[in-house]
Amino acid sequence: MLGHGTSVFEDLKTYLSSLHRMRDRVASGRGYPGHGAVIENAGARITEYIKHRQQREDEVLRVLRYGKLDVAADESTPEHKQAWTPIELVKRIYQDVPESLHLPASHGVSQVLLKLEDEGRTVHDSDSGKWSLVSERSTL
Repeated sequence: MLGHGTSVFEDLKTYLSSLHRMRDRVASGRGYPGHGAVIENAGARITEYIKHRQQREDEVLRVLRYGKLDVAADESTPEHKQAWTPIELVKRIYQDVPESLHLPASHGVSQVLLKLEDEGRTVHDSDSGKWSLVSERSTL
């Protein structure tokens, strides 16, 4: 947990597990990050971190399933089924972010994909470097 900025992590599943454990222990007390200002309500900040990571996971899943972020509530059929590289996913998810930040953003997307693979929800084609949902494996 940081006083400002974004955390860098090597394994999303471990990072989320750590956030959940910290939130359960901290409740609403103060947090003293390694850098940045004291966090008055550490439990709320940790919950924000968890929600942010869930939002990113949901975005990755939407693009993998529908090929886009904006999906109508009544849209139940995927627009198209295809596999994506992490940078292709970044270009759909981070459209309003300068392209110079797409490569760093791809690290976080890759972590989401690895977590989903560990959960049996995505599959990676090592030849093409592309990812797809397990139910869409035939598109590889």
